[in-house]
Amino acid sequence: MRYRLLALLLLMLVISAYAEGPTVSPPPPTPSEGGGGGSSHRQTDMEKIIKALEQGKKQNPKRFEYLQTLLWKEYTPPGEYKLPAVLIYYKGNKTVCRSDPLEIQAYVTNENALEIRRPLYIYLEMAEPGEDFRQVNSQTQIVQVNEYYTSDGINYTYRKFPEITDLRDLKKTGNVSFRIRYTDSLYDMYSSNWSISSPQLFPVLVLDVINNPPLVNYTNVTYKPRYSDPIEYVAEISDPDGDTLNVTLHILEADNRTERMNVTQELVGGGTVRFKNSEYGFFGKDDAWKAFRYYYTVGDGINVTSTNITWGPEIRPTPKLLVESPRMVAEDENYYWWSGYNFSIDVKSQDENSFPLTVYLYTSTPSNPWKPRGSKTITVTPERQTVSFETSFDVSDCNQTFAYRFSYSEPDQNGRTSIDLRVDKPINPRIVRYTILSPVGIANVILTLVICIFAGVIVERVSNNGGRKKEIKGRQEEDR
Repeated sequence: MRYRLLALLLLMLVISAYAEGPTVSPPPPTPSEGGGGGSSHRQTDMEKIIKALEQGKKQNPKRFEYLQTLLWKEYTPPGEYKLPAVLIYYKGNKTVCRSDPLEIQAYVTNENALEIRRPLYIYLEMAEPGEDFRQVNSQTQIVQVNEYYTSDGINYTYRKFPEITDLRDLKKTGNVSFRIRYTDSLYDMYSSNWSISSPQLFPVLVLDVINNPPLVNYTNVTYKPRYSDPIEYVAEISDPDGDTLNVTLHILEADNRTERMNVTQELVGGGTVRFKNSEYGFFGKDDAWKAFRYYYTVGDGINVTSTNITWGPEIRPTPKLLVESPRMVAEDENYYWWSGYNFSIDVKSQDENSFPLTVYLYTSTPSNPWKPRGSKTITVTPERQTVSFETSFDVSDCNQTFAYRFSYSEPDQNGRTSIDLRVDKPINPRIVRYTILSPVGIANVILTLVICIFAGVIVERVSNNGGRKKEIKGRQEEDR
């Protein structure tokens, strides 16, 4: 080995002497001191060789690399070198879902002595149904020459392939095969070239891969049922495999047979999707008074999940009533319960059409909650109109604040059919008026009669007593 290295260095010295570019003159020989001149001369020649190689590498790197190529000789292991054996070690279930974590290991045996072993580079390969083997997206494992355990004369070790995520990306299901490719930089080998009778060691591991279909957990439609109002289809989707999902909303025509339209959103792994009418234009003005059904399909690239057909919104015409300025004006600023109160609201049509409208008024106090106060029916036109009501409160409403409500037979510009307002000033009870036929009036009349009768009896008795006294006094005077 030593002579081969020396010959290599001498050859490189010769080639570098003929290299292109300026030549370098070797330094003069150094005289030897004392005996052993031959050894000193060899030392001087070695220095010349090294310096010539360094200079040649600087002057012409390409020729230096070419020289390395010419002189390179692959290492040849001794005759007793034996190929290491690598198999797949797996003890899990042979049927797995695409989302299941995989734990695959390499089992390595090496019968070579430590001084002639070589490092092993181990790769895991996978073949999808109907496809060739490809390298798995996992970290390459390396076994150094001294990283073996010895048991019963067998040198062995294990290497685990971490984070095998390739099954999640499969677009097919069925049998998926795994094998190991490994190299010691001299030979490329495969686990399939070896065989062993063990329930957990495999030259080629075959797994039956199945898919978890996506799930539609919840669907709903939130809407104010007019084509121009916010109509939103909502669905909550989940997928155990974490796939990229195509969620498609299918809307059927009013006949519930023909598909009106479908729209798709992409969702990764699951979550909530929302389809808004304002974004996709599901319905138009001509769809008023029609009812529509819908369903979803969700695909993960392998399976498609379909929901049942569900009732959707019943579309009503767009609001045509404009309601403004609800208000209340009291006849007296003291808010006496018996004084008059004027409740009014302004209405008009939002388009050129006229239509009938009935407006209702309600008032509410703790004593009389939401008491009807009357209704009026008018014909609404594009011209603004005021609908007003005159009313008053009851004596039982005294010392209480009140609220009032306008209700109308058509929805307004906000999609509402009523509007509520509240007055925080309490009703004043200072002046109380009542009719004779009211309970309070009748009680007062009865009380007045009782008082009058009682007073008449007293007056009569006093008068009688006075008359008797005069009569007695007159008789006494006559007797004298």
